[in-house]
Amino acid sequence: MAEEFDLEFEIENVIPRLEGLRNLIVYDSQYVVRSLIFYHIVPYFSSRKLFIAVYSDTMMRRIYRTYRSISDKNVAALLGNANIIKVGMHESTPFGNLYMFIDIRSEWWNELVEVLEKFDESSLLLFHGFSLLPLVYGDEAWRYMMTIFDALPDEITFINKVSSSLYSEEMKRFMERFNDVVIRIRREDDFLSLGGVHWIGVEQSIAFDVRPGYARYRIREDGRLTKI
Repeated sequence: MAEEFDLEFEIENVIPRLEGLRNLIVYDSQYVVRSLIFYHIVPYFSSRKLFIAVYSDTMMRRIYRTYRSISDKNVAALLGNANIIKVGMHESTPFGNLYMFIDIRSEWWNELVEVLEKFDESSLLLFHGFSLLPLVYGDEAWRYMMTIFDALPDEITFINKVSSSLYSEEMKRFMERFNDVVIRIRREDDFLSLGGVHWIGVEQSIAFDVRPGYARYRIREDGRLTKI
């Protein structure tokens, strides 16, 4: 089965091929997934209009802390100009431009669907915090999520993420049917002795030009990923 895998896997070669696809990143390190998204994916698609949809004020606070810690001025500028769709209790955003506020105490998913249906397909859309929905709403969350996914324009470049600790078999079955590509970040077993080595790669793909494969990566001092 080796011929089915990209034995010379390079994440920088994969990122351009994510264009126009729905992509899920399953991770076991918040530090590494933020490096991948903010230092690699977002800069590559810098010519696109960036939207970040955030579920809850708590998750807004967390992504803002990440934004404040970014030392690269170009990356910080990209996020500083992002259009924020916020589902929460407070009509404010600590960075970016508030594109739409949706009160979390309302039937917010219907309002979010109305926003997504009008999106330009040339945009880059990041979801932050939406993997919490099954924990908050239980089985009802699957209906919300299916409605949201169905509202996305066909050719939009979409990035979602979920912690591997939340990636249950039920969520896996659902997500693999509603995303085109699943990228996995796995910490190497002897993590401590190797100074933070992770395996990063494509686990599932419906696109023939995005081949499954993995490679070992480490975070550099500047926060970027480097293959080892």
